Amino acid sequence: MSNENNRIVNRLGWIHEQFTLTPDIYKSIVKGFKEECEQGLNTASASGLATMIPSYVTRLPTGHETGTYLALDIGGSTLRVCAVQLLGQGQVNVTEVKRLITDPLRASSTIVFFDWIADTVAELYALLPEETRDDTSPPLAMGVSWSFPLDQTGISKGTILRMGKGFTLEGIDGEDLATLFLQAFQRKNIRVIVTAIVNDTIGALVAHAYSNSQTRIGFIYGTGVNAAYAEKVSKIIKLNVAEWQDSATEMLVNTEIDIFGNESYLPITRFDRALDASHAQPGFQPYEKMMSGAYLGELVRLVAIDLVNDKELFQGHVPSLFSEPWSFLTAHMSEIEGYPRDGQLVQRVTHILQFTDNYTPNESDVNTLLDICSMVSTRAAGLAAAAMVAIIEQQTIEPNEDIVIGVNGTTFEMYPRMPERIHEALEQWYGQDIAKHIKLEVARDGGSIGAALVAMLYQEQ
Repeated sequence: MSNENNRIVNRLGWIHEQFTLTPDIYKSIVKGFKEECEQGLNTASASGLATMIPSYVTRLPTGHETGTYLALDIGGSTLRVCAVQLLGQGQVNVTEVKRLITDPLRASSTIVFFDWIADTVAELYALLPEETRDDTSPPLAMGVSWSFPLDQTGISKGTILRMGKGFTLEGIDGEDLATLFLQAFQRKNIRVIVTAIVNDTIGALVAHAYSNSQTRIGFIYGTGVNAAYAEKVSKIIKLNVAEWQDSATEMLVNTEIDIFGNESYLPITRFDRALDASHAQPGFQPYEKMMSGAYLGELVRLVAIDLVNDKELFQGHVPSLFSEPWSFLTAHMSEIEGYPRDGQLVQRVTHILQFTDNYTPNESDVNTLLDICSMVSTRAAGLAAAAMVAIIEQQTIEPNEDIVIGVNGTTFEMYPRMPERIHEALEQWYGQDIAKHIKLEVARDGGSIGAALVAMLYQEQ
């Protein structure tokens, strides 16, 4: 091996060390997460940037429930309204109406916006069987997955806080969400009532529990990250515990784990710091910035550019896809790591990177880039597993009991070998005998199926 190749290998080895989660580092991360869980549980308020938020969901489906329930899932750009037919035995059938939220709607009044939502619900309502819409039957129960700040005080009670995400609705701050829906449905003569408001992470857990009763954790791992699990009511200081102690022993908690983390226990590298400095919200969500789908591509780009600038990669040539911050996406990483290792690999990677100066990468270049992608994604898997470990250890679980984690999100579902990498990290922590009882399963449509299921569970209220 030439001196030049030796230098590149040594430099990569040094960077690898920064991205490696050693057993001591891993132990520190899990300890840090558990301490933040306890701190969040012992914080009296759920306002502002709170963690460990009570969901007021104290029961899970058995998988045997039947009937049709509605769900409304609303985010920054899309409204989904669904009729979820529970078929029993963990099976569902979903009918959906989906609408994009336009800029004029975001800047409209509260009445205009909720009337538009009600019109969309009416479209779905018209698709339901006639007997379901019979005026002599009770109103249909609806669960709402609301992806905006909410001061929630009950299963269907929550005061709307400033929405963000480009919304400037006149007269919405401080309003009760369920009341706004009820008034809009009454104006449109729709026999629907909101019986539950849920976070998408809670929805993922409940939805997967319908198909697998051993589900203990709901985990979102896509563009962002979050997790939910069942906690003892007595430990949730945000609740009036005396009010709850006779009614439930456990309640699902939205951890908001995306805002966990600090330099005292996270192994933050100079590349993580560079990414954070270029972000619109520096210092916010340090853990998420190290491992979620919104950021992995930029971390790879920063490491690669560091090597390019020292002419240790691509002989100093900068591909078009690396020329601007945030231009190399996690989807590009996923594509590159997913390619077969055959004679066409260099050509495929070159096509993605797009060198405008006609530079052609060699096999060593491509192997180095693959190594960087693998290094960043493997650390991400380990960080996801560390959060899972902390949440598992927050619960009382019997030895040899299966622990099912319902995971929703494109990074988990689409990135090559991501589930296997997460499970390998779990094995390194627990050992094979215990880790074999931890099942990572895809939990789809938490915002719709989960919300409908919670609506069903609380329809009598």
